Amino acid sequence: MFRAVLFDLDDTLLPDESAANEALVATAAIAKQWHNIPPGDLKDAVRIVARRLFRAHPIVAAHGSVFDISSWEALCSNFDGDDDEMKQLHEWAPKYRSEVWNQALCEIGVCDPLLADQLSVIYPHERRNRYISFPDAKPCLDRLAAGDFKLGVVTNGPYDLQCAKIEVSDLRAYFGAVLVSRQVGILKPDPRIFALALGELGVSAQEAVFVGDTPKTDIVGAHAAGMRAIWLNRYSAPQPESMVPDRTIHSLDELQDTLVSI
Repeated sequence: MFRAVLFDLDDTLLPDESAANEALVATAAIAKQWHNIPPGDLKDAVRIVARRLFRAHPIVAAHGSVFDISSWEALCSNFDGDDDEMKQLHEWAPKYRSEVWNQALCEIGVCDPLLADQLSVIYPHERRNRYISFPDAKPCLDRLAAGDFKLGVVTNGPYDLQCAKIEVSDLRAYFGAVLVSRQVGILKPDPRIFALALGELGVSAQEAVFVGDTPKTDIVGAHAAGMRAIWLNRYSAPQPESMVPDRTIHSLDELQDTLVSI
């Protein structure tokens, strides 16, 4: 009998990339007032430039594809943390944000450094306004809590940003454990971060299920930790052959019945 359910955060409990794109378009709409720039064009340019500049930073480049922070997160995170990597990124963040917007504007034919600085400050506020959980998240958590399940979150990403998402979306009260990779220095799929969450909840791996949207980190990591793993496949993506979940669901509305069938 399961006693605990642990969740991934981004694109499991609340939208991430789609919300970031919406915030970029809203920010770019401000530039349209000054230079009649199509917001979609500026949004696309920002995404390209942000990825290029972020991946070029020595810390990010050293980690390669396994770095646990995305370029769109870098546009709104302060990179709070005590380790050397976070301290360096924290110092670099304001320059990075300003340079991304400046280069993106220039690439679509507008050179306006003052506007770039303004947009780099506005975007984090637009992004924060979109820390809203999926419609099926809170009803699912309410049902699980009513069933006396212990609940937790295990997420990769910068500590300040992930915690802000949980707090602003009013999800924090549901969870007895919240583990963020940049807080503990361990990132999914390393089984140790799952083990830390299980320890905080006071349950064994055999008593817990993990729910996440990314097979290579969520399913692989949970299995490595000895847990059952449910793939939340909201958008009907093809299942990777080498990463087989114990169950697949397409909405959190299906979760409680699925727990009974595992």
